[in-house]
Amino acid sequence: MTVVEGLVNLRDLGGLPVVGGGVTEAGVLYRSDAPYPDDEHPDHVPIWPPAAVLDLRSQAERDVIGHAWTGETRLHHHPLHDAAAPTSQRSPHLAGLYADILDSVPERIAGVLAVAAQADGPLLIHCAAGKDRTGIAVAALLLAADVEPEAVVADYVVTADNMESLRTRWKRKGKVPLPGRPDIPAAWLLAPEDAIRHVVARFMDWPGGASSWLVDHGASPQDLERWRARFTS
Repeated sequence: MTVVEGLVNLRDLGGLPVVGGGVTEAGVLYRSDAPYPDDEHPDHVPIWPPAAVLDLRSQAERDVIGHAWTGETRLHHHPLHDAAAPTSQRSPHLAGLYADILDSVPERIAGVLAVAAQADGPLLIHCAAGKDRTGIAVAALLLAADVEPEAVVADYVVTADNMESLRTRWKRKGKVPLPGRPDIPAAWLLAPEDAIRHVVARFMDWPGGASSWLVDHGASPQDLERWRARFTS
């Protein structure tokens, strides 16, 4: 069996349907698991390396698995919520974890918008698995650009198909991001539809929807307009 030495949960978020017609632009927003220094360059995204990278992991996670971006790629280290790290003693109940992130660090989620709006080319957002923290940040950006809510849910669920490959990747690399743990609890590798539906509902039920949620928690209206212009056709 051929083993791919690269990101296993990487995808371009172009081509998603937008409310009222149109689709999201390719080559603007990527999501993935965390990169390793010796990863091969992916060939299934239109532009690589990305112009900007938004790393949502804690510093402790970065110390275990670090990757130095070279050239003109601009790294933004933006820890989102340490309880979502695989190194934490977190609850396996993802819907509750996601609700806690939305309640406790809304300004950190809102801060993602400025990076997305001001990137000069493709932005890659990642955490450890590209599922929980990345899932919330990406959902906010997609909904703020008027992506159909069902498309946001469908994109999150795609991650479930990549989780076994991610487990294998972590073990083969010999730097499993779970110090002191011989294995990864199976519940942490799920991407249940109900968990992301709660997130989508929280954004959409806010007066004015996801766009207003971001602005009301500190995002700039100018960055919102810039982001929508960059990402939708």
